[in-house]
Amino acid sequence: MFRFFKYSIFLYLRIKMRYFFWIISFLFLYNQSYSQNSFSIGFKSGYSSSNIHFYNNFFPSNIKTNPLNSFNYSFISEIQTRKNVGLRFEISHQKKGWKQEFLDGQFYHSTINYLNIPILMNAYVGKSRSKLLFSIGPFFDFLLNHDNAYSLLDEDANTILDVDYNSLRDNEFGYGLMASAGISFDFNKNSFQLLTSYQYNLDNLIDVNIKSPDIPDISNFNTLSISLVYLLNFKSSK
Repeated sequence: MFRFFKYSIFLYLRIKMRYFFWIISFLFLYNQSYSQNSFSIGFKSGYSSSNIHFYNNFFPSNIKTNPLNSFNYSFISEIQTRKNVGLRFEISHQKKGWKQEFLDGQFYHSTINYLNIPILMNAYVGKSRSKLLFSIGPFFDFLLNHDNAYSLLDEDANTILDVDYNSLRDNEFGYGLMASAGISFDFNKNSFQLLTSYQYNLDNLIDVNIKSPDIPDISNFNTLSISLVYLLNFKSSK
């Protein structure tokens, strides 16, 4: 059963990612024709705070949630041009989710693990070894797995679990916009960066087919991160 589940996830990711490889290839070729100056590879590690906005437009209600904090890590490749602009591709393990805490001590925590793929346009500002860095672009989420943690609800508890994660109902694929800002320090072939990033999902986690007062029709993730980046730079003679 586990092998079948694992193979199903792999097949799903393979089908979905095929389309985005075409997008990445197009952007790569476009940037290559724009006088490439350097190519970099590296990794990013940081701390993120994720939360979700639940709202029901048809039966107005605003469900209060608390952020889920976690560590994340990414593999990065970057193409840079002579004009200090370029493209950055990331493959990240990203945790998103939310918490609900109740007055009687009960709780519910939902952690959803995604393969997160941002495709960003970069701009460096400055001519010294230290530069400002700004990035913006789309990202895509592919579900890996999820974990729900909750306390036992006894018969006398007044806890009402407003919204929980449902693998049969909720979307396995997501997308949105990402923006980053920070500072980059260059040392010969090495670069170190300190970045602050924000991701906002434009899609809804919950796939609502029937309007109901119990299920919100808006369910957007938003994630704030602070990260350290290391890049190894390869200069081009072009």
